[in-house]
Amino acid sequence: MSNRKETPDVLGAVLGGSPALDLAVSAPEAVRPREWEYREVIFRDYRGWRTRSVNGRELGDWKSSPLLVDYMEQAGKEGWELVSMSDRHNNQKEAYFKRPKA
Repeated sequence: MSNRKETPDVLGAVLGGSPALDLAVSAPEAVRPREWEYREVIFRDYRGWRTRSVNGRELGDWKSSPLLVDYMEQAGKEGWELVSMSDRHNNQKEAYFKRPKA
């Protein structure tokens, strides 16, 4: 037999197989459940990709709203992370962002 040090079964605890490990005390932050908030943003092509709506609410003067790159830079500063982006239809792109709840 080997003289290896026994390590806790973190994966087993996460998957429910090892009740002996207390995740609230010993597991790293990344393993603990986390709550998220989400944001849906629609960009429309009008002299560049501009923010048209956020969470289903159309911006009043969206044709002069920030360009996609500017919007994403500001969202990143606010803690938002881009999760996915796809072509929706009719010169529109939809983007989904998430960030941890405070």
